[in-house]
Amino acid sequence: MLIKEWMSRTVITLESDKSLKDALKLFQTRVISMLPVLKKEKLVGIVTDGDIKKASPSDATTLDKFEMTSLLDTVTIESVMSKPVVTIQADHTVDEAAGIMLAKGISGMPVVDTTGKIQGIITKSDIFRCFVSFTGVSNKGQVFAFKLRDKPGIIKNLTDMIRNSGGRLVSIMTSYDDFEKGFRKVFFHTFDIDPDKFDRLVENFYGTGNLLYAADLSKGFRRMF
Repeated sequence: MLIKEWMSRTVITLESDKSLKDALKLFQTRVISMLPVLKKEKLVGIVTDGDIKKASPSDATTLDKFEMTSLLDTVTIESVMSKPVVTIQADHTVDEAAGIMLAKGISGMPVVDTTGKIQGIITKSDIFRCFVSFTGVSNKGQVFAFKLRDKPGIIKNLTDMIRNSGGRLVSIMTSYDDFEKGFRKVFFHTFDIDPDKFDRLVENFYGTGNLLYAADLSKGFRRMF
């Protein structure tokens, strides 16, 4: 899940001496949520659609259309952009990017090389695409969630049960959040389990005392335990 495989390579940028009007036009005519700001080809800031809204006159303004256009022309992007810019490199992973974005409260980052030159941009939409692709959930398989003791071999026992039911394992995700020490939550996404074998597998999983959730997305079946 390297960033270079999921980032958008076509990046729309704006020079720092451009006006708020120039930025507003780009946000209105392109499908973008942020604009890296350059000064002599160097990344110096970033402008989001939220920055544009904050800097623009409110809907309650008494300015007419021509006065508003004139005002937007006088405001430079350099005066409203956010800096310094949080960036990441293309050889980092998507989950690293997600962690940074969550911690910083941002929706995307420019991707730069070792010299600081922009190579692309990664946004929360790219991370969602990556997540959906790797979980396999868009292909409507089966999902099982467990509360498991954090000890060697326990996941293998469950994957053996899936394999013996004719299932094909797509992904395994695990989390230690919101669980007491010594336990973790594990999600399995599978394909190709026949309906009759799925029901028996759910019974067997439930018998282990660890099953929290089971779903067959192809049938619309979902059950909490």
